[in-house]
Amino acid sequence: MKRFIIGSGWKMNNTIAESITLLDNLEKNLDQFDYFPLFVLPSFTALHAVSERLAGNTRIIFGAQNMHWEEYGAFTGEISAPMLRELGCTYVELNHQERRAYFNENNEITNLKILTALKFGLKPILCLGEETILSEREVHIFLQEQMAEMLKDVSHGDVTKIIFAYEPRWAIGKALAAPATHIKMVHGIIREVLSENYGAIAAQETYVIYGGSVDKSNAIEIATQDGVDGLFIGRSGLQVEIFSEIIKSVACEFGYK
Repeated sequence: MKRFIIGSGWKMNNTIAESITLLDNLEKNLDQFDYFPLFVLPSFTALHAVSERLAGNTRIIFGAQNMHWEEYGAFTGEISAPMLRELGCTYVELNHQERRAYFNENNEITNLKILTALKFGLKPILCLGEETILSEREVHIFLQEQMAEMLKDVSHGDVTKIIFAYEPRWAIGKALAAPATHIKMVHGIIREVLSENYGAIAAQETYVIYGGSVDKSNAIEIATQDGVDGLFIGRSGLQVEIFSEIIKSVACEFGYK
């Protein structure tokens, strides 16, 4: 069976009670059904409750949507990697386009966060991608530069711990996802850049997933593209029936039952 992972970032949605209800219903919908690993990224306030709710669950893994690059200090309102580890987080999402657009985050800041996350045993879900529609050559140049800056000082042993989430800004929160052929092409570029810097084996072992307007109408087409190792679902992940339907349909496509 194809290795695969599906996850959802809930952004600034769901109270603690709503987060637990969503997980209850998700588990109920997937009961007696075989599927690949899943991850959810709740709000900070729901992390403790989600940690307790998922205790002992090995198929649904949780993480955070952001963190600061320092371990501690005078950074009012921020959350550190050690705090996330104490809560039991496995993943932390970094470099989402909304963080760049609204909070002025950039490649240098993301690099610092990646290094700190890895130091404390967190697995980064690293969002990357172009802001506007570009040609294949332009995308290649853009990703080479972005990845070089964000992965500075990341070791060969650590790069495979990162999930690379291709999320072109022009497809986030829109009615249509990027075309499947474009997604396949860009995932190939990401692996090519990884291979150039970390070797072919690391490039193949690293998960590269797609996010940006994924829904039940396009999930299978995107999931079956060569080089796509997973789906990163936004608003459809907040609707448990749709989220469950996407998981089941993709799982069936890959031979899970």
